[in-house]
Amino acid sequence: MALNPVTQYADDRNLRARQRLWAHQSPTFDIFGWVLDLAGVTPEVSVLDLGCGNGQYLRSMQARGVTAVGCDVSLGMLCSAAGHRPLLNADAVRLPLRDGSFDVVLAPHMLYHVVDRAAAAREMRRTLTGGGVCVVVTNGADHMRSLRDLVEAAAGQGSPGWEMKNPSTHVFSLENGEAQLRTAFESVTRVRPEDVPIVRISDADVAADYVASVGDHYADDVARPWNEVVEDVRRAVQAVIRSEGVFTVAGDTGAFVCR
Repeated sequence: MALNPVTQYADDRNLRARQRLWAHQSPTFDIFGWVLDLAGVTPEVSVLDLGCGNGQYLRSMQARGVTAVGCDVSLGMLCSAAGHRPLLNADAVRLPLRDGSFDVVLAPHMLYHVVDRAAAAREMRRTLTGGGVCVVVTNGADHMRSLRDLVEAAAGQGSPGWEMKNPSTHVFSLENGEAQLRTAFESVTRVRPEDVPIVRISDADVAADYVASVGDHYADDVARPWNEVVEDVRRAVQAVIRSEGVFTVAGDTGAFVCR
């Protein structure tokens, strides 16, 4: 598994492919609102959105009347969030920000891309005010298990026993993230939403596009060409849709509230 291939976030095309899958939630789980509520985000607080990507959290905060700073290491991703201001191009392990700059730091689905996560955690702690809160979002071991099973079956034809070790389920997950964050924060509380996010798709291309979007993470680890893996997954998902009407994918997403 390549932790953070350069091609993955050169722009937001891969991210948008994954976001399209989660747009098929039924019922809809507003993860953005859930995270912002956890962090106590209101117009009165200063917020850093670390790893802001193409700006989904920024847009949610804007709808609440909150002006946040968006930060990402990828210029391509910042270009996709260009409608928002201010934006900062910086690495999470070396933030060009003063101590105590923000009441809230959000790190949504990004810390598993950082090689030196202890350094990033220290930077998040440093940029918080004394009574500030940091909310770090990631996934658990069961995240998207039904789709990952199909990918492993397809890739396993050439690489027996291969496991799809998603960065968010292995590198920094709901199971192992707390210890990593405690290197910088005194208090770390894991929180899971009451309702599990569920995706129900009736178009196999949505799942196949998701799998294609992560090819640069895994293609070098498997014997089969990744496009063949993608096509096998497409056919397998389509077979389930023909039989059951929809293909279902369950999320396993949560957050760490750090102080």
